[in-house]
Amino acid sequence: MYTIKISLTLILSVALWGNTIAQTHHTHEEQTEESDTVKVRSIRELFTKGEVEGHIRNYFIATINHKELTDNYANAIGAKIGFRTAPYHGVRLGFAGLFTYNAFSSDLSEADPIARRLPGTELELFDIEDPTNGADLDRLDELYLEYKSEGLFAQAGRISFTSPLINPQDTRMKPYAAQGIQVQVPIKENNRLTLAWLDHFSPRSTVEWFTAGESIGIYGSGVDPQGEPSEYEHHTKTAGVAIAGLQAKPHPRVQTEIWNYFIENISNNLYGKALVEVAPQVSVGVEGLYQNQLGNGGNKEEGKRYFPDQKQWLIGGRLAYEPKDWSFSLNYLHTGNEGRFLFPREWGREQFFATLPRGRMEGTGNADLLALRVVKRWSDQLSVEGAVAKAWMPSVDDHRFNKYGQPSYVGLITDIHYTPQKPVLDGLSFRLLYVGRFSDTSGLALEDMYYKTNFHQINLVTQITF
Repeated sequence: MYTIKISLTLILSVALWGNTIAQTHHTHEEQTEESDTVKVRSIRELFTKGEVEGHIRNYFIATINHKELTDNYANAIGAKIGFRTAPYHGVRLGFAGLFTYNAFSSDLSEADPIARRLPGTELELFDIEDPTNGADLDRLDELYLEYKSEGLFAQAGRISFTSPLINPQDTRMKPYAAQGIQVQVPIKENNRLTLAWLDHFSPRSTVEWFTAGESIGIYGSGVDPQGEPSEYEHHTKTAGVAIAGLQAKPHPRVQTEIWNYFIENISNNLYGKALVEVAPQVSVGVEGLYQNQLGNGGNKEEGKRYFPDQKQWLIGGRLAYEPKDWSFSLNYLHTGNEGRFLFPREWGREQFFATLPRGRMEGTGNADLLALRVVKRWSDQLSVEGAVAKAWMPSVDDHRFNKYGQPSYVGLITDIHYTPQKPVLDGLSFRLLYVGRFSDTSGLALEDMYYKTNFHQINLVTQITF
């Protein structure tokens, strides 16, 4: 709460500063008309003229694992309801809460007898910290003060923050959520500067809020470079992460962005991306990330350290052809051999060119991922994506470069989005996602395949958005 109080003070200061700047270009009356979308004459009208938004979601998952490994299924139903007051001189208050129920499922609290691990994806619909929790799954997702004008956008409190490495990724029942302050400033046309400080997180598939250090390791900590179980969970020390991002379009055919994530006492992470249209409907892209240790990497004791003394990097590329209603792209990612690409999984999901559903490269080094994606937009109501990926991973026993023991694999994706056209069904949408992953089983232990490879998975999401 102390952090929230500081953040609210900062955003009020920012709002006053923004108004001062705006008034150098507009009269008071003009600024009021731009900031206030509705006329508010009392505190009561702040709420009676506010906005309600949210969704109701039903999510079914079923996974067929290899041979004797346990198959699982789960169906979650829940809703998110948010409210924003009407703006007053650009300032408004917002909050949102969500809840989830386990309608039915296999026993998610029972570990597979061979792999000795709990069901992966199905449990992520609910509470990964308490596999038996099927009903007490509510969370205050957002509580923020916001200021918006022509030249400034700022939020403070519990917010939704979007960037390549820290993002909501609202593809389960709960998104990743963060607490802190963010400021976005447009710079000329099509350029935007983002600054943020985040110090608390509520990871997807959890119901609690944690300090930045406490959140790291909730998703599982894998093994250290020597192959011993990592012990940094509950032992990582950091005040939070400072973020700076610049998204720019220096030329009509060029899009760029650069982000820096300064995780106090852990690591600094510099990411950049550029997309260039080289011919009509043809574009190429390149991206890269470089990271190095800060302070003691999270703990002065080596066995409890999250980020070792390393300088790691990755590089990716994209070649795309996008005629009308189609998109064909070949995407590539390589993680360097200086260590392992490490970034807290609890804060979001990496968004690289080659990123596909249910696939991460975090925790790997000296690895390659190649993905071919095809998207067909049949209409405003229907789009279909198909993808095939090949991942060349280090051996599951090469702990220096393979933190989570992920085998090399071939992955298949089919992703169908459908929105009914009839006005009476406005707000209703469906998503059908198939994920398949396959590996050579020779020399691969059965327990090393559980939710990592040689499985088929069906996801069916029905949602009403309002």
